[in-house]
Order: sequence, then C-alpha cells, then structure tokens
Amino acid sequence: MTAAAYALLAQGHVEALLNFMQGDALEARAAVRRAVELSAAPSLGKHLLPLLKRDDVALQAQLLEALAFRQEAPAEVLAESFLHEEPQARMAALRASPPLPEATLRRLLPRLLESGHPGIRAAAMEAGLASGARVAWEACRQAVRACNAHSPQAMVLLALFGTDADTALLVDMLGTQEMRPHALWALGFSGRLGAMEACLALLEDPLAARLAGEAFSAMTGLPLEGLYALPPGEQPEGAPLPPEQQEDLDADLVPKPEDDLPWPCIGAVRYWWKEARPRFHAERRYLNGQPLEGPALLEALTHGPMRRRHVLARELAIRSKGRYRIPTRAFTLRQWAALAQARAGCAHLSLLPLERTLR
Repeated sequence: MTAAAYALLAQGHVEALLNFMQGDALEARAAVRRAVELSAAPSLGKHLLPLLKRDDVALQAQLLEALAFRQEAPAEVLAESFLHEEPQARMAALRASPPLPEATLRRLLPRLLESGHPGIRAAAMEAGLASGARVAWEACRQAVRACNAHSPQAMVLLALFGTDADTALLVDMLGTQEMRPHALWALGFSGRLGAMEACLALLEDPLAARLAGEAFSAMTGLPLEGLYALPPGEQPEGAPLPPEQQEDLDADLVPKPEDDLPWPCIGAVRYWWKEARPRFHAERRYLNGQPLEGPALLEALTHGPMRRRHVLARELAIRSKGRYRIPTRAFTLRQWAALAQARAGCAHLSLLPLERTLR
C-alpha cells in the first residue's frame, strides 16, 4: 500500500490520498503516512498542516510524524505537541524540535522525563541533552540504574555521552542476565577501552558471543570475517539452537537481528587483540578502530552497517544541537544531501562527555 500511495503522490493525487488518510483504517493511515514521509512531491507540508486542526488525535499523530520526518513541522507546532495525547506525537515532536527554550526546560521537561512511556522518556532525554539540560543527564543515569523498561534506551545515551565511570556502570550491568543484551548493544557505541575488554571476555559465553563480537568489532574495527569468524554453519558448543530447530512450544520463533551475526573465532580474535591493544588508549573513544572525531562519525554514518547508523545519527543530532540530522530511514538521495551538509560543518565537532557542557 505504501508503494501505491507513493506512486499516486508522484502523479499529483495529493488531496485524494490525504482524504484517505482521514479514514478509520489505521494500517492504511500508517501506509499513507510513510509514503508522505518519503515523497518528493512539492508543497506537501502546506496540505498537511491544516489537517492537524481536525479533532482526531490518531490522525494528528500520523500527520505530525510525517511533518517531523520531512523536517517541515514549524517549531510552534512541535512545541504544542509535547503533551499530545498520542505517545507517537510526543516522541516525534521532541525528537524533531530545535533546542528547547529555558521556560520549556523548567516547566515541561521534568514532567516528560518522568513519563511512564519508555519512548517518551527517551525522547525527552534526547531533547534535554540537545538543549544542554543537566536534569536530562541525571534522568538518564537514574534510568540506567533502575534496570527496568526505561533502561535500554538510556543505556545507549549513557554510552554515547558518558565518562569512563558511566562506561564502567554499563560493564557492571553485564552481570545481569536480563540486561546483558541491552548493555552489550550500548557498549558497542561507547568506544572505550574498558568496554572493549569487557566484550572480549564475553566471547566465550555462547549466549552473548555474537553481540559481544559485534560490539567489539564496532569499537576496534576488527571485521569478524575470514580467520576471525567461525565458518558458516559452525557454532560453538553450548550455543542455542536456531529458532526453527527448537522443540520448546513456548519458544519465541521470530528471528532476531543478532541471529545473523557471525560467531567470533575466539582464539584468532584474542591473538589479534594482543597485537592491537597498545594502539588503544583509555582516555579516548574509538569507532571502527579510529579515534572518534567528527570525520570518523560521518564516515561511519556513510558506510557503516545500517543496524548501527540510526544510533550514530542520534549522537550527531544531539551533539550538533539539532543542526545536523541524518534521516537514516529516508531515500539515499536525501541522506547523501544531509551527510554532505554535515560533513562541511563537523570537522571540529566536540565529542567529549556531555556533562562538561551541561547547565
């Protein structure tokens, strides 16, 4: 349906599609919204904005998501949606907003940071960090320590913007079985030596080896292929069976992204690390084996795995205070344009721990 709607928009059937978007079929609304997000049809924003006045909160949320994705939502419209009834509208508004004014930081941000909805709370943290609000950073640390539904997204923010002590907190969370996958995912973005060593140690755990290997590779730049990965079809002793081979009737048979990750060859990886270890210094962050600076971040956003680009784009958006937003779910042409703009302005982007700049 999205493809058909996209084609109709390209042919100029804007009004008919937007009328269809106001119907009761929620899946159809979402499909048309995605087409609107991707469409290069001119002046779509002026058609969408009047529909926001309709007394239909679900429709308003879809429209706001589309406008935010297209970067055509006026700042005042975004601000009006921070307390919208629909969580998706709140999240879209917070993530697309320019730095929040002081009055919003004082009056609304604390309330949003206490939301019971994990997505809203995470979006509020991101908006607060992009605005330089220390209260958002403290909320992030508290969410990580809480070890609950709010922790996974906060872990990623802690890894991206924290200190060595924050990385150590994430390493400690590897000891909690329930939080281990989330901690490994986050640690791969920290780029710190302590995170590398912690991931290396977990290569021997067949329940964590692939995620640990992915994180280690992302930080050190070692590609887990050839000598550094087990041959296709081979897996270590104790590894869980593929979903299709499990006999447990209650098992989750839906494939996970990590199911396609390679199995690290532990001996080869350890030997490589023994030689490479002196190149990495405790006081720096690394991405793909390079000291993490603006150009390295842009290189990873240009050529890195799709699975990781979305998080790196969030780091760039927050550190640039919303100036550089890479739409990682847009068509390539738009992404290239955004990357070119960012490349021209990020040569000296600061990637220091955020707490040094918060107020």
